[in-house]
Amino acid sequence: MTASPSSRAYAYGHLDVTVAILERPAAEVTACLPRGLSLARQTMTPTGTHPMLLMFGEHSHVRQWFRPPSSGGSYGEWIVATPFIDWTDAHGRVSPWAHMSRLFLNSPWFVVLGWLYAYPKMLARVSAPAGAYSVSTLLRARPRVEMRWERAGPVVPWGDFPGSPRLAPVFEQPFIERFSPLPWLGSRMWFDLERASIQPARAHVKLQPGCAPGLPAMTVDAGSIIDGLPGAFRLSCDWMLSRPYLASRLPSALRTLPASDLRGPHHV
Repeated sequence: MTASPSSRAYAYGHLDVTVAILERPAAEVTACLPRGLSLARQTMTPTGTHPMLLMFGEHSHVRQWFRPPSSGGSYGEWIVATPFIDWTDAHGRVSPWAHMSRLFLNSPWFVVLGWLYAYPKMLARVSAPAGAYSVSTLLRARPRVEMRWERAGPVVPWGDFPGSPRLAPVFEQPFIERFSPLPWLGSRMWFDLERASIQPARAHVKLQPGCAPGLPAMTVDAGSIIDGLPGAFRLSCDWMLSRPYLASRLPSALRTLPASDLRGPHHV
């Protein structure tokens, strides 16, 4: 590891997000994945099912590594993410990844930057009033996602939350994405969980048809994550993002390097 974080962490930011983890049939989750990816073994949900994350986020202080925390941009971003994904490279190596099938943002600049990573970002209208979150199409403002949340417990440090060891793995895998037929790209986002705060929540989510590839319309009532899945919580944390790599050449350090090793003078 070099003394400067710039060789690993290319961008920094802060995230305040409501997360709803769903327990969905494995066949349904597989239908949301592009060809070449498959579901890996996991222990978060029972056999025949797989976890899926809906993330209703607000990013702030987003900037390149060489810029100070007082600079940077802000945007709202809704994500459908699937952890515990297998991909086999040309050398037959299988390794776990996370895949994002849709990201809706309200910032043209950060949409375009995400395309450099092959993140499937789309420009949309995103609103996050107190206790709620909504996403609608840029043209004609057609609803795509609606969410209401309420507190189900106090805000506590991540390490003091009883369910944090079970939740941590979904935030610790590199992303794999591509715009077919281009090569698969890999990247790593480090969520600074050691210094994060978390709050159990309850969320009511309504997804319209077409909000993400392969994802059916659904209405979900997610109780507190303490009570099991589907479960919701609020998370506030700093994050760091690597530059993109060919997935087959993703440095092994990006799979295991903890966020604490990357904190630099420009960290939030």
